[in-house]
Amino acid sequence: MSDPSRVRFPWHRSAVRVLTTVVAGAASLVVISTVVYLASGEISRLDDAIFESMAGFTTTSLTVVDPEALPAWLLAWRALTQWLGGLGGLAFALVVVPAFGGQRRLSEVAEGRGRKVVLARTWSHNTQRVVSAYVGFTVLVFAAYAAAGMGAFDAATFSLTTASTGGFANYRDSFAHFDSAAIEWVGAGAMALAGVSVAALVWMVRGQVQALWRSTELKLYACLILGATVLVTAWTWTDTGGGADTIRESLFAVTSSISTTGFRTADWGHWVAAPQILLLVLIGMGSMAGSAGGGFRLLRAIEIFGIVRRELVMQLHPRAVVPVRVSGAVASEASLTRVHNFQILWVLAIAFGVFGIASLGGDMPTAVSGSISALATAGPGLGDLSGFADATVLAAPARGVLIALMFLGRLSIYPVVVVIGWGIGEIQRLRLRL
Repeated sequence: MSDPSRVRFPWHRSAVRVLTTVVAGAASLVVISTVVYLASGEISRLDDAIFESMAGFTTTSLTVVDPEALPAWLLAWRALTQWLGGLGGLAFALVVVPAFGGQRRLSEVAEGRGRKVVLARTWSHNTQRVVSAYVGFTVLVFAAYAAAGMGAFDAATFSLTTASTGGFANYRDSFAHFDSAAIEWVGAGAMALAGVSVAALVWMVRGQVQALWRSTELKLYACLILGATVLVTAWTWTDTGGGADTIRESLFAVTSSISTTGFRTADWGHWVAAPQILLLVLIGMGSMAGSAGGGFRLLRAIEIFGIVRRELVMQLHPRAVVPVRVSGAVASEASLTRVHNFQILWVLAIAFGVFGIASLGGDMPTAVSGSISALATAGPGLGDLSGFADATVLAAPARGVLIALMFLGRLSIYPVVVVIGWGIGEIQRLRLRL
């Protein structure tokens, strides 16, 4: 029998410790929020309290409560959970993960450079930059909402759930409640900015146009918003009456989808099929890397496209050296491998969700769109989920599937998989010792 002490497992202990802390910390926040909801008396079922808490901290707009029946302090708590969830997601993506080679660092993402230019920067400094930008953006959104006509309380809570790309609203019909063109224009613009990398937002404030222009991801993000708005407007022009209202409604739906925020001014699940599919694709693709939004991320999509292009070229020219470039920098093979692995995990998670929801009574549009939207931490979907993010239309076991997908999506799948893999490895090692 082999010596158990010689059995090696491919897990860096310090990395596993940090990722285990992240997963446990996220779960602990959900537990705390669950206790708050149950103690309030507004939610009596444990599974409903868990769902609402998970949707909050994962910045997903799905809900199982009627927000108009909740007291003001609990509405503020719901908004705060999403704001904290968005901040936690930013800190994890820009501070924790880079230490283990999982993502490009803050300056690399924004400047488009492949060199590790921030090795001398401390974690505390990076965290301070992220928090400062996030708080500043939230304050600006609050001021814009207030200037557009929102009351102080609504402006405060909606700014928290907009900056975090969460999507919780104080009203059943979300932004449609205000019936205000000014508020909807502000909401659309705020959601578009919420899906932008924090570093890019900093450069916008500084006026560093050249740094912004070098970002392939930012240019793609802007083109997707513009192009999708034009298409949705064209497809819905006749049904929605045309004019400025149609353009605004289309832009709002597009920015809400690509930023994975989930606010709505209309139930686009009852539009014609073409805009429904386009918006669902935008939800799945998601926002820029380094933002509070979710989804597959545009940076990964760019790298996947580069991999596909390289493989096609090498089919014709086997000896050719075809680098994959992102914002002018050559992506490393390790980075491309991680993106490819993430793509596989992403597809498997969606397949798990579709099978789970469909087997528990959901129809196919609900299962597919709900899985994509929950994993992208967005919320809106098609079928039974085509309303204003009301998850009570699903059975409790199906909502349990959505809970798992929301948790995976907010933590970018990898930490949960790593912790589970490490746990299995530890069990195997203990078995060998026995």
